[in-house]
Amino acid sequence: MINFIFSAILIGFALSMESFALSITCGLQKSMTKKRAFVLALSLAFFQGLFPFIGALLGNFAKEYISEVDHWIAFGLLAIIGFKKFMEGYRYNMKESIYDFTKFSILITLSIAASIDAFIVVIGFGLQYSLSQQFIIVGIITLSTFVFSLTGAFMGMKAYFFKPKIALKIGGIFLFCIGLRIFLEHILA
Repeated sequence: MINFIFSAILIGFALSMESFALSITCGLQKSMTKKRAFVLALSLAFFQGLFPFIGALLGNFAKEYISEVDHWIAFGLLAIIGFKKFMEGYRYNMKESIYDFTKFSILITLSIAASIDAFIVVIGFGLQYSLSQQFIIVGIITLSTFVFSLTGAFMGMKAYFFKPKIALKIGGIFLFCIGLRIFLEHILA
């Protein structure tokens, strides 16, 4: 159980890094206030929790049909998304990433875009974990996204921040390592 909780926290951390980087960028804007930082963090956390919830249900539904190759699918999805996040860290350009998040449509679009990876990743977890474990993972992802997004917005407001490039790379490495652990557990079992 401790191994599962540790993995769930790493998953939440890794999937929160894109929202964290996005929040730092939004926090740099003069229009950022404490209230807007809270709304931004809430929106990012809501969608970062909603998409994995849907992904977990889809993965759970598909489990009975693909149980013999589920570890390959989970590893593949995590490896691809982890690599994608890692490469985004190399390409991230803060000057090109300024968004007018004060518009509702932009806020929702940013929130959905930052959550798509979580949807894909948790489909793989639907194949590996029980439904109650999946709900714990979704809760941790939601909470960590809210905390990291709020922190990122405040850091951006103070113009003192952890480099978004590094956050994305670390998140990518964590996702890849979690996928590798799932794969190795099945192969060595």
